[in-house]
Amino acid sequence: MRQRYASFLLAHCLRRFNGERTLAAVYHLFSGKKSAQTLQDSKWFQLESFFGTWKDVTMAVLEGAARTLVEQRLAAPGGNRTYRLTGEGRRWLAEQETFFPRHLNGWRYHEAEPLFWQRLSLIGQTLSNLVYGRRFVPICRDERTLQWVKQYLLAKGSRQTLAELFYKELVQLLEAVSEEAAAIFTLRLTSAVRIGWTMEQIAAHLQKDALYVQFQFRNVLHYMMAEAEAGRAPMMAELMSGLAPAVLTQSAQKTYEWLQKGKTVGEIAELRRLRRSTIEDHIVEIAANVPGFSIAPFVDDEKAASIRAAARALKTRRLKEIREALDGKASYFEIRLVLAKEVGRWTN
Repeated sequence: MRQRYASFLLAHCLRRFNGERTLAAVYHLFSGKKSAQTLQDSKWFQLESFFGTWKDVTMAVLEGAARTLVEQRLAAPGGNRTYRLTGEGRRWLAEQETFFPRHLNGWRYHEAEPLFWQRLSLIGQTLSNLVYGRRFVPICRDERTLQWVKQYLLAKGSRQTLAELFYKELVQLLEAVSEEAAAIFTLRLTSAVRIGWTMEQIAAHLQKDALYVQFQFRNVLHYMMAEAEAGRAPMMAELMSGLAPAVLTQSAQKTYEWLQKGKTVGEIAELRRLRRSTIEDHIVEIAANVPGFSIAPFVDDEKAASIRAAARALKTRRLKEIREALDGKASYFEIRLVLAKEVGRWTN
């Protein structure tokens, strides 16, 4: 069962990568590796939703899933550990739409998610036990979360009123997701009368793949976080306090601050004692993630147009192929910058 959902997740990535990346790229995507290549891939191939959402993924599991897809003629192997979905594989993937966690947003929430869940689950447990007048052992032992929840509750009024508001908001949010996803989320919660179940216990109860259960649970969490950010879930928004997702990695943010001060690539590299290529990686990350960031200082409009035309004509994001088509007249950095700005305009 686990292999079945692993195969679905891999098939989705293979469809996006379309033979241009290896299984290692899929591994780094799910595990959330913050290398320039993985950050770029997640954007270029529109796989941001899965970034960092399967931390314990192993190459062995992905290789097994790939073998399964090949044996079922849903995928065909290429060179250098690459795979492409077959026509039958694309049709099969389209039929598995109910498996797709449509609220998932790993790129934005994978780092904030653990603390958000700790706060939510501990507040739920605490309010339930306060209403029932029972003593309890906190389900969460993280000192930061314990202190945050304690201060949060002390700042509020009636525990009964707060519990009612909390329950009402959770119900409204869960009504917007599938009945199965709502059940999975609810079974994870601990109250005064029951201990929250593990993913494995829920999977056994529902007779579902444990990996599927894990992604459905995360799908609900990300939905709640998105609703909180949109201002449609007031209590969840309070739980998100201080957990605002960073648009850029910390190092790229520092480079961006220097760029805003008018420093050149060379000057920033010297100031930060980093290689020029590292600063270029940061600028590509900035271009992909900061709306309105202009790449004009790094690549002129005519060359950018040539790069876009070559990439679209070749239907590829392979840097080497694009550069060869341009007779080497564009650097890899320039190509990467233009592709970063093309994010979201192409579909596979």
